[in-house]
Amino acid sequence: MRGVNSYWNKYRKAFEHVIPDENQFTLFRISSWRINLFRNTMMYTIPVTLVGLVLFLVHEFMTGRIFFPVFMVIMMMLLMGFVLNRKIELDYRMVIVVLLLYLVAVIYLIFVGSDGPGALYLLIITFFTAMIFPPKATYIPLVINILICFGIGLVIKFKIFPTPLSDTYDLTLWTAYSGNLIFISFVSVLMISSILNGFERTRIKEVMLLKKLDASERYYRNVFDSNPVPMYIFELNTGNFLKVNDAAVKKYGYSKEEFLSMNITKIRPASEISKLMDIFSTIKTRAYSGILTHMNKKGHTFPVEIDTNIVSLDGVDARLVLATDVSERVSYIQMIEKQNQDFKEIAWIQSHKVRAPLTNIMSLTDLMLQNPHGDHVDVLYMLKESTARLNEAIESIVHQAEDNQIPPE
Repeated sequence: MRGVNSYWNKYRKAFEHVIPDENQFTLFRISSWRINLFRNTMMYTIPVTLVGLVLFLVHEFMTGRIFFPVFMVIMMMLLMGFVLNRKIELDYRMVIVVLLLYLVAVIYLIFVGSDGPGALYLLIITFFTAMIFPPKATYIPLVINILICFGIGLVIKFKIFPTPLSDTYDLTLWTAYSGNLIFISFVSVLMISSILNGFERTRIKEVMLLKKLDASERYYRNVFDSNPVPMYIFELNTGNFLKVNDAAVKKYGYSKEEFLSMNITKIRPASEISKLMDIFSTIKTRAYSGILTHMNKKGHTFPVEIDTNIVSLDGVDARLVLATDVSERVSYIQMIEKQNQDFKEIAWIQSHKVRAPLTNIMSLTDLMLQNPHGDHVDVLYMLKESTARLNEAIESIVHQAEDNQIPPE
């Protein structure tokens, strides 16, 4: 059995070689599925026909008739020669094969009569031609059938040469017989053409849709791969990484191969793992955004703002994560918060440390003004002490303000 399969595979590959999907055409453009249909039909028909031909030859030689055996051998050799000849363009080969089949059908009709397979061959050729040729050539077999029936009618009418059909049919009966044959051919071609045209339109739409989907997939793949912000996809059930972009590789320090062998817990510090599990157990079926702490390969931690959403990657439920490093933002916010706290302390210093010596200075100044000719040495010492305390308070405020000045970006 293995040997038979081996021979069959070689036979099939030989047909795929002589009738490839991509071909040059001169007469008309033929879709790839029609080429496949023609190739498969020839591939299966030739060995079956050869077996039938051997049995036919044995029968004919035993009865003493040699015309049909010789004729069929010549036809089979021609048929195989044209089918397998890659030097001839495929559309020409297909036309020649159909013409040879028509020749066989006509010979059978003329020399065997309606009892032979000639009429059946005409119908089969009509079906076959309607399927393998494009729509603009669909009705050509119908025209050929009409011409064949008309020609045989002339042979019967004028008895141009002897044929078994003349013994069975007169012109009227042959007209009725051939009329039915042509009608069946017409209906068959019409139905096959309608079905195949619908199939062709559906196939074209599918191809266009696939092209759009492919373009869309390429676009989003480029957006993912070239995004300057780290992005990754992990499997929902296991937490294993499925895909990462170049920005994530650069940010975390792991190669893509290392990422694909890791779990998402690997880029979290130990203190964050329980928080991570709690988050994803509660948001398993919806989007999530927030700030978490991540860790790179060297063990350095940094805050990231993540935006996530549920996706499907090759049929696997997964989560897409956009992880933006917000270290500068967090540092800036912390600086603002510290500055606000310092402003509160400055206000407190102003209200408590500055106001007291300032009030003393104002009081001592009023006292000196009330007695301008008195001895004010003690008052001046007190004034000096209050001034020094006021100066200390002002220097403390200035120093604290300078320490909390926001650096320019």
